[in-house]
Amino acid sequence: MLNEALRLVRVYNDMTKADLARAIGFSRSFVTELEAGKKKVTLETLQRYSDYFDIPLSSLMLFAERTEDFDFSDRARNFVAHKALKMLDWMATISGSDRKKEV
Repeated sequence: MLNEALRLVRVYNDMTKADLARAIGFSRSFVTELEAGKKKVTLETLQRYSDYFDIPLSSLMLFAERTEDFDFSDRARNFVAHKALKMLDWMATISGSDRKKEV
């Protein structure tokens, strides 16, 4: 499930496979095979994702375990809910900075 967790991290961060590959020093085909489960996730791979996305390695491991616990519909719901919360937080931040400019 580490492969799926890495894919979800990329998707959550709104990155293409090509963009991510360039950013962390992999080929696009490697990222594709990794996410499809055709390549094994190594400690080095996890470390590159961890460094790039500024996520503790242990959090990636925990996230992978959590994705195993849910069926796809639960994961999709959680993903959408998390995105919505992030967007609302962003909107609140923007609204707050606009108010400061008016004062």
